[in-house]
Amino acid sequence: MTNTSAGPPLAGLVVVDLSQFLSGPYCSLRLSDLGARVIKIERPDGGDLCRSLYLSDTEIGGDSTIFHAINRGKESLAINLKDPDEMSVLRRLLENADVLIQNFRPGVATRLGIDYEAARQINKRLVYASISGFGQTGPWVKRPGQDLLAQARSGVMWLNGDESHGPVPFGLAIADMFAGAAAAQGILAALVRRGITGEGGHVETSLLEALVDFQFEVLTTFLNDGRRLPSRSNFRSAHAYLSAPYGVYPAADGFLAIAMTPIPKLADLLELEELDAYRDDPKTWFAERDAIKAIIARRIAERRIDEWLAILEPADIWCAKVMNWNDLLESEGFQVLDMLQTVEREDDVSILTTRSPIRVDGKRNQVTGAAPRIGEHSAAIRAEFGL
Repeated sequence: MTNTSAGPPLAGLVVVDLSQFLSGPYCSLRLSDLGARVIKIERPDGGDLCRSLYLSDTEIGGDSTIFHAINRGKESLAINLKDPDEMSVLRRLLENADVLIQNFRPGVATRLGIDYEAARQINKRLVYASISGFGQTGPWVKRPGQDLLAQARSGVMWLNGDESHGPVPFGLAIADMFAGAAAAQGILAALVRRGITGEGGHVETSLLEALVDFQFEVLTTFLNDGRRLPSRSNFRSAHAYLSAPYGVYPAADGFLAIAMTPIPKLADLLELEELDAYRDDPKTWFAERDAIKAIIARRIAERRIDEWLAILEPADIWCAKVMNWNDLLESEGFQVLDMLQTVEREDDVSILTTRSPIRVDGKRNQVTGAAPRIGEHSAAIRAEFGL
């Protein structure tokens, strides 16, 4: 039986977010979407540096669109972390907090006097989350914990693209987002334990660790296969360890993705006698994948995507049109998910953005507030907590 009367699962929890840019704020966004109250600590003079990190020349209410996307529904408390009096304000706030998130470079939190041990002395029930670039020890500790650099060191960039193309970075900040998601998982687990023991804990992750975990499937194959580096396909590559036809093919009016499919079945549907030589030996589907995919590509290019889908989908072939964002938004499959929302602010800022990907008891938590102005809630928060 679905519980439709309960509120969001994290309602009543107070999260103090000292992080900036993407990894930490993505973590607190997930907690906010589950009902937590997120108080974002920002420098009075400029706030989160992400406010001026522009993905394009679009600015809304004086801030970048990426800042709005990642900080919707949060409150902003302006505190100068270099001012001892202001730091005492933060410490008093932590007495009332459930979670603290920080993504300072290793050593900075200790210099500021808000490392885990110091925070634990303030509030033993506090769940403290640290996100770094490359961990807390080792030769990379002082290197910039930036997404592209983490992709470069992790292997994911090397793994992408055709064999002859060289490294291909993801078109998204995957290290930041996966690290934020991992931190959120750790926080939720620590909160469950706190409900049993009464004590908080220290959750740690890094961009590199998140990307290593992201590759657990292929890394496990590599580690147990004599550490042989895989050879990526040199034609329409989509996965280093999967055989033909796995890949993306240009059709007459766009691109068609075809996943795992037996070559004989696909040969019959595409009416490709050229594939007869590969019917009886599945080992060739990997060993000769470039040649096989080249044959398939020539055939797919002859017709439009909807023509191929009309043939392949009824036969239960795993395939899909490659959509751009306009295609996605116009599709019924996207529209039924109800994944967009408008968030607003009193200074006439209105943002159309995404919603939480998580439904609890059949409902997504609704967030109506846009990302805050720097220190927008300072006075109210100070009064509420006696700061």
